[in-house]
Amino acid sequence: MLYMQLESVVKEIRSRALEELRGSGKFAAWRERDFLHGEEVDAGVIVLSTRGCAWALRGGCTMCGYVYDSSRGASQAEVLQQFKEGLAKVGEVAYLKVFNSGSFFDEGEISRETRLKIFQEVNALGVKRLQVESRPEYITREVLEESVSVLEPELEVGIGLETTNDYIREVCINKGFTLAEFTRAFDVCKSAGVKTKAYLLIKPPFITEAEAIEDAVRSGVEAARLGVERLSYNPLNVQRGTLVEELFNKREYRPPWLWSVVEIIKRVKERVSIPVVCSPSGAGTKRGAHNCGKCDSRVLAAIRRFSSTQELRYIEELTCTCKQRWKEELNLEVFER
Repeated sequence: MLYMQLESVVKEIRSRALEELRGSGKFAAWRERDFLHGEEVDAGVIVLSTRGCAWALRGGCTMCGYVYDSSRGASQAEVLQQFKEGLAKVGEVAYLKVFNSGSFFDEGEISRETRLKIFQEVNALGVKRLQVESRPEYITREVLEESVSVLEPELEVGIGLETTNDYIREVCINKGFTLAEFTRAFDVCKSAGVKTKAYLLIKPPFITEAEAIEDAVRSGVEAARLGVERLSYNPLNVQRGTLVEELFNKREYRPPWLWSVVEIIKRVKERVSIPVVCSPSGAGTKRGAHNCGKCDSRVLAAIRRFSSTQELRYIEELTCTCKQRWKEELNLEVFER
């Protein structure tokens, strides 16, 4: 009953916001540093503007507003042109990440023909790995086997698992799939020789900061045990037209502390052997993960430096007067419960 009520609220918010906020379909591209094959490398990110995530258009997740940046009617020719312009912006990189804020294997967003043309373009670049992202329902043996047969570099698929706790994923996030469905998709990737990255959310709504830390740590360790090759932590940032934004405006939600992010990645990295990365969107602002304001840029830089090197020394000695306040708030949450 609680889940049905949440889904109804999310759908109402989405329906209203799609009319008010949906964007013009502009894509984005940039360079960054990442960790691949045991070393720090140059990476390129291309964000394509497609029709938008099918799940988001039906209501979607409580925290995701990326659908409002999608295009109302981008043709496949326009999507392919966006990709080519993105390649020109990022230049020569070892690790190329292509996002469409939805599912790369959803043919309603990116057709099979466009997908194969993108792979042909990638083959000419000499990159070592291409990453795309998808919800589990679009990940099939047929589509992966065809992709691997055409693509020369390694293929990595990112899946927004968010948490290994089905209750949190359903009732707090409204993700629309279970851990079992994620595991099925992971098994298909593994059998096809495709790498898997699990996206994990830090501090979904309706749980405390302390609970969020424990869930994120547990989820990272459990996902690594399942066999995923990479963990990517995403601290929640308050996006427009979402249930989380409504809670935020009512002062019923605060994005996670950057200290919580540091604590999570430190504890997880000490327990897993795979890369653990984090590049927080909107960090240092009231709508993104933040501390007191004075130390935000320094802590954020350290998190990014750790992510591209996997060296814990960058985050182990961080300190600020606000760190004690963070600890006190965690203790107070436990007391209040």
